[in-house]
Amino acid sequence: MKILVIPTTDWIRHPVPNRLNFIFDLLAEEHDVYVLHFQLKRFSKLEARETKCRLLKADWISAEDPSTYYLANFPYHLWKIRSIVKSQDIDVILSTNILPSFAANFAGAPVVFDYLDHLEESASIYYPGSALGEIIKWVVSRITRFNLRAANAVITVTKELAEFLREIGVKDISVIANGVDTRVLRPLPMEEAKSALGLKGTVLGYVGSLEHWVDLETVVSALPSIDATLLVVGPGLFTDYADTIKKMADDLGVSDRIVFTGAVKYADLSRYISAMDIGLNPLKMMKKNEYAAGGKVFNYLACDRPVLSSRMISLEKLLGDEIYYYDDVESFILQVKKVLAEEIDEKRYRYLAEKYDWRKIAGKYEQVLENASHQNMH
Repeated sequence: MKILVIPTTDWIRHPVPNRLNFIFDLLAEEHDVYVLHFQLKRFSKLEARETKCRLLKADWISAEDPSTYYLANFPYHLWKIRSIVKSQDIDVILSTNILPSFAANFAGAPVVFDYLDHLEESASIYYPGSALGEIIKWVVSRITRFNLRAANAVITVTKELAEFLREIGVKDISVIANGVDTRVLRPLPMEEAKSALGLKGTVLGYVGSLEHWVDLETVVSALPSIDATLLVVGPGLFTDYADTIKKMADDLGVSDRIVFTGAVKYADLSRYISAMDIGLNPLKMMKKNEYAAGGKVFNYLACDRPVLSSRMISLEKLLGDEIYYYDDVESFILQVKKVLAEEIDEKRYRYLAEKYDWRKIAGKYEQVLENASHQNMH
């Protein structure tokens, strides 16, 4: 197949690779995969990751703000996508973005839309508590629903998101969960990992972006009652959320027990996760989080670490009692003490993660694309 991917962000410089990076680098071993390359100014100075996909430049106007960038470049993206479909004889388009995905509907090739989470919340969360955020949420909701209904097929990550899609009139839906590269993320001896990072004692760890959909507030609020270090691995992207957490830690007198590493390469995550006694998945209650099971949980499991997560319906239905859940500061403290007191059968976590290896997931993804490509619109 010849596949055109319209990703959510900069394919090679965004500091946190998402599911499409893993899936399409695997599919590129057997297919011609072209990626519309959004060179977002905010990430321009970051080191580029390697990719097996063919990047096609998609910039006309540079902008710092992502919404401004996509609005300003929409006419160019409309032309560019149609041009690529024609010149490369594209069989199918895989789309996850908002405005560029809207343009893809008029490109003359079948479209598969990957609905990663509630995109209207994902787009508006970068403008917390503002009128602009509410406007963006409404506009994105309208465009996204058009894109979903116009697509030849839709992929999503949980049964809960699939039910939402059916309610808004989407018919051809495949549920394909998030996953992990178990060849890269592997357990290392915990004490060696802690020593290499200069850590001692109990370590609670978080891996991921530092943005307002994350609930590190609950974790930091619990620290005065827990004898542990909090290891925060990941970058801030577009907002001041990291500064908010640092100020909160200062106010509570626990800043000396929090280590912020910034962005870490995926290939190096094994050491950081292996240094954790518990991997945390702290999320705020919003549809974006409740119905989408993110990849960080599988990263922890691949390194044989127990997971403590905010109570999210999608995760509870997907993983059940294989991981631990909390509801508030008090239950977080109780659950941390419970996990630390239990004798953990760590190998079961690794075994569970292997069920969600990206290579298995890529095979399912490939089949959906193959089926859609036969609905030829050339």
